[in-house]
Amino acid sequence: METPFTNAILDVQHSQITSPVKTPLDAHYAIVDTAVSTVFWSVLLIIALCVVMQPLWPIPQAGRDIAINIIIGISAVVTLIVVFGYFAEKAKGYCVREQDITLFKGLIFNKMITQPICRIQHIEVKRGPIDRKVGLAKLHVFSAGDISQTFEIPGLALETANSIRNEILAHKEMQHHG
Repeated sequence: METPFTNAILDVQHSQITSPVKTPLDAHYAIVDTAVSTVFWSVLLIIALCVVMQPLWPIPQAGRDIAINIIIGISAVVTLIVVFGYFAEKAKGYCVREQDITLFKGLIFNKMITQPICRIQHIEVKRGPIDRKVGLAKLHVFSAGDISQTFEIPGLALETANSIRNEILAHKEMQHHG
C-alpha cells in the first residue's frame, strides 16, 4: 500500500536537522593561491614597465610619466584584489555528511552549495603542477543534474581529497547495491 502524499508545514524553529559545519581548507592553500596571483600580476606589471621604459621606440617624457602613473594605479588596484583574494580563499570551506557534501564560499556574499550524495554522478581528484608540488588537490563533484550543480572544492590535502572521494564512492556503492 502506498503512503499518501503530504506536504505539511515544517516547524523549523524546533527542527532536529542540523546545519553543516564548515571545515576549513588546508592552511597552505590561501598562501599558495595568493603567491601564484602575486607572481602572475608582478610579471605582467614588470613587462608593462619594460615596454614603457624600453629604448627602441622612445616614448616622450610626458607620455612616459602618464604610463608610469597608470601602472602605479593598476599596481594599487591589483594589490587590493590579491589581498581580497587571500581572505576570500581563507573563507572557503566544506562539510561532508552522511547524505550530502557542502561547499562554503564567499567573503562578502556568503554562498553555501549542498549536493546530496545520491545525486553525485562522479567525482574526481584533480592536481595541477603547483598543487602536486605543495601536496594539495581539488575535489571536483559532478551532479546528475545540470552543470550549475557541479562544484569544486580546492585546497584539500591530497590524503583528505582521496579519503572524501573514497567515502562518497563507498556510500554510493552501498546505496546502489544495498
